[in-house]
Formats: sequence, structure tokens, C-alpha cells
Amino acid sequence: MYLYAVMHLSKQGNIVRPVYESNADKERERKLASVVAKRWQVDAKENPKMYPIDYCFVNSKGEVEGFGEMKVRTHKFGTFPTYILSVHKVADAKALASATGKRVILIVQWSCGTIATLDLDTAPTKVEWGGRKDRG
Repeated sequence: MYLYAVMHLSKQGNIVRPVYESNADKERERKLASVVAKRWQVDAKENPKMYPIDYCFVNSKGEVEGFGEMKVRTHKFGTFPTYILSVHKVADAKALASATGKRVILIVQWSCGTIATLDLDTAPTKVEWGGRKDRG
């Protein structure tokens, strides 16, 4: 896993994070959360928009078992040798895990159907400055 530090400044000079998710992206994430919740025998509860992590996974007693950050890729697994995740996302995940004592898991599904998970408390193999080139 690579972590990239990417920041955007608003006109007021505040650091802001652009939103790139479409309604179709959110629907694909809902389907993935449902598949994972069924496997783990919990319910997936979508967090409010702009919450740092996408889902809570809740047991039958209504207790949070953990959290999930959903990503659905439009390419096959193995197309790229790495997975890029913003350092801001990882910091948010670590803060949430620290505050709650619950794990925060990155859950990724690729277009070929492969699903992988990673505990976001896992140390990255490399941290680099950079990011995607196709977004402002």
C-alpha cells in the first residue's frame, strides 16, 4: 500500500478535500458493503456523507463491531502493482480506531470480482508525495 499526501486549498486558504464520488459509485459501494456484511454476519450501516469512513458494521445487538472504507475499482485486480490511498484517509481511520477501540478495514473490489481487505492500522510499505494526475 502506498500513501500519498494530497491537499487542496479553498479560496479562503483552508485545506479542503474535493468530492469525486458519483451516485453510481455510492451504489457500487453499498452492494460491496452488503456482500461483506453478509459474509461477516453483521449489518452494514452507511455513515453520513462527508464522514471520514464509509460504513459501520453492527452486530445483532446494535453494537459496532468495526468500520469499513469501501472502494470499488473499474479495473481488474493486478492492473497496477500498488494501491494508492491518501494519508488523510489513513489518519482519519487511525483516529477513529483509537477513539473507539474498533478496527477500520479498507475493503476493495476490482472489476473482475476480486475482493481484498486491509486493516488500516497496517504500516504502509512506502509513503510518497504525489497522487493521481487525472484530477485537479
